[in-house]
Amino acid sequence: MGFLKDIRNLQKQAEAMTPPEHRGVTGGFRAMRDGVAQANEVLGSVQAEAQKAQHLMASGRVGSATIAAIRDTGMTINDNPTVELDLSVSLDGAEPYAVTHRQTISRIAIPSFQPGATVPVRVDPADRTSLLIG
Repeated sequence: MGFLKDIRNLQKQAEAMTPPEHRGVTGGFRAMRDGVAQANEVLGSVQAEAQKAQHLMASGRVGSATIAAIRDTGMTINDNPTVELDLSVSLDGAEPYAVTHRQTISRIAIPSFQPGATVPVRVDPADRTSLLIG
């Protein structure tokens, strides 16, 4: 009986030393749940961006923007980089204004998004800092 007690004590010690997220099936489910929650957050963000794009294509003011700077955010969607752009936006009848904008851009189109380039934009009439390039 002493041998079995020793084994049980070793099991208790090992369990006490193991972080909760690594313990048995529960830890695996926790990690999976956290991964699903993170995926849902990303999906929600993508859906919100798609709705914003539809709104701007339907009711946005047409203008142009000159790219002052481009920065990689380190994020990608379907292997396309999400970049941050410093823009000078021009709308008919208004002074150009500066805005920093974040958008996912096709890898193939990146050469067209260099400082000095002019791109077409759609600007939200209610919030001139909200825009869509394209």
